[in-house]
Amino acid sequence: MKKIYLLFFALFISSVNTAQIKFPGGDDSTEVECSHKSLDLGSHNSGISFGNSKRWNGLRINFSDCGIEEINGVNITLWKPGRNPNSTVKGLSLGLAPYASRLIGLSVGIGAVVANRELSGINVGGLAVVSNGSTNGINLAGLAVVANGDMKGLNIGGLAAVSNRDLFGVNLGGLAAVSNGELKGINFGGLAVVANGSMMGLNGGGIAVVSNGDMFGLNFGGVATVANGEMKGINFGGIAVVANKKISGITFGGIAVVSNESLTGINIGGAAVVSREDITGLSAAVGAVVSRGLISGVNIAGYKTESDEFKGVNIACGWSEITDFTGLSISGYNRIRGVQTGLVIGLFNSAEELHGVQLGLINIAKNNKGIAKVLPIVNFHFD
Repeated sequence: MKKIYLLFFALFISSVNTAQIKFPGGDDSTEVECSHKSLDLGSHNSGISFGNSKRWNGLRINFSDCGIEEINGVNITLWKPGRNPNSTVKGLSLGLAPYASRLIGLSVGIGAVVANRELSGINVGGLAVVSNGSTNGINLAGLAVVANGDMKGLNIGGLAAVSNRDLFGVNLGGLAAVSNGELKGINFGGLAVVANGSMMGLNGGGIAVVSNGDMFGLNFGGVATVANGEMKGINFGGIAVVANKKISGITFGGIAVVSNESLTGINIGGAAVVSREDITGLSAAVGAVVSRGLISGVNIAGYKTESDEFKGVNIACGWSEITDFTGLSISGYNRIRGVQTGLVIGLFNSAEELHGVQLGLINIAKNNKGIAKVLPIVNFHFD
């Protein structure tokens, strides 16, 4: 499953780099050579302006913005922008591609809406909404909403919603919602939801939900839900749920639930529930429940239960192979390699050291003496 994680992470996190695009003029604050001729109807930079006025309050209509400083009100631009370092536009921005260092208010671009430092408010781009800095508010784009800084609010991209830093709020991408930092809120991607940091909230991906850090909340991946850190909450994976650290909560994997540390809560795997450490709670699998540590609680396995230690109730149609056992076990074959304390029921039962009762066709208690070591129907040993 680690290969699945690496595949999706490499595929989608690479799209974060699209946030590092070239902007007209970038942060270059050197003097811009532009003509600022305009026909102004008003006074003191207020009223109606036709042309490339540098500062204006009111209605401004221009072919292509170049070298502007501050516009407040309604700004309409008909063509792609030139260089506009340290520029601010507040209010309503309309045109082919509204652009400024800071766009604040309502911006609508036939092609795109682009800000070099800050994008705040409601922004609609026919193709893209892009910010080289932070993005806050409601952002809608036919292809992608992209931020090189934090992205907060409601962000919907026909293909993707991508942040090179943290992504907070409600984020929907036709293909993917991707964050190179933390991801928090409600996030859906037609293919995947991916975070290079921690992930928290409600997250759903048609193929996968992947976090390179911790994952908390309700997470659903059509194929897999994967965390390189800790996983807490309700987690579903069409094929698998995998965490490199502990998993706690309610977890369902169509084929497997796998943790490199402990599993706690309700864990259901179609073929297997596997932990390198302890499993605590209710665990069920058509195949096997396997732990290299302790299994405690209620365990149901269609094929096999295997652990170093078990405390609770175990039901396995095939066999159970446990080092030290305490509780009740019902299995075709109960093999207790160490100490059995409690009751086991099966066709064949074997314990190195019995402190309880065995019920089955053949019952072996190696700490009994003489004929009592092997008995049919019932065997027992009490200190």
